Amino acid sequence: MKNNFASIHSRKENGTDSARSLLTESVTASVWTPDYVLRLRQNIHLCGCSGCDGASPLLQFRWNNHVRHSADISCNRAAAEILSLTASCTLSVSEDLAEHLPELSAERLQMNQHCLRLFAAFRTEPVLLLYALYGFIRQSGPLDPERRAALLETWLQPAGRQRLVQDFCLQQDEHGFPPVAGQRLEALPIWLLVDSDARLHKLKAMRKKGEETLRQTWRGLQKASSARRKILGNFLFYELCHNFFPGHLVTDWENNFADLCRRALSLLLLLTAVSPELDKESLSALFAASHRAARREAFS
Repeated sequence: MKNNFASIHSRKENGTDSARSLLTESVTASVWTPDYVLRLRQNIHLCGCSGCDGASPLLQFRWNNHVRHSADISCNRAAAEILSLTASCTLSVSEDLAEHLPELSAERLQMNQHCLRLFAAFRTEPVLLLYALYGFIRQSGPLDPERRAALLETWLQPAGRQRLVQDFCLQQDEHGFPPVAGQRLEALPIWLLVDSDARLHKLKAMRKKGEETLRQTWRGLQKASSARRKILGNFLFYELCHNFFPGHLVTDWENNFADLCRRALSLLLLLTAVSPELDKESLSALFAASHRAARREAFS
């Protein structure tokens, strides 16, 4: 059954119970399949890019109580489906027989589910979504699962959403956001392609200008075309699904958020160099290539 993720919690009266119900069945495992995987399955011929090297880009993450389907964004074809302007950003939720494997932590799945609900609420404004994710994981760290669920419900109420938007606007005016935009600029994956691809010549000057230019890039996204915001939103949906954001250890959550921002900023910079409306294939191929280059550098 295919659902917008925001509707999953409506099956239970309590959001915490909903998260736990997916984990307490003794003979079944919950199976989550993002829509980009379903689209890739419809076009199953093998891709010839160097990201998949002739193999399928489809992936599975399996536990005794949970199965998550995804894809490797370093494959050109997978990147094209993940960033697609026609993507719906939905999850198909089903059940399967449990396997003799370790269990996925209920707390980890619940926090990932909370972040996906924030995505559903703020998906059309990616920078506001990042602000919401940042605030939520910082406040949730010291809390127990029930208090985290209660905090989320407060944020998703109309009054809570309005306060969040007001706080975000103040933060933008005073300090810019995200605050990690200027940290470890040399680690942005897109820089690895700038010197080797003539299509990215616009980014060379931006790389030299530093943090303030990048803050302006984030601010500019608020006025960017709906296509650009849609593509960045699609990528954030992928990150939340694929990397189980914010991760397993509470002590890693803020670092994981900083890494998420750097990858999102790489895509945003790429969108300033390549128009998604005119060159969808080049955009997805370049972004996939930036992930391949970052992976090679990490293991060099």
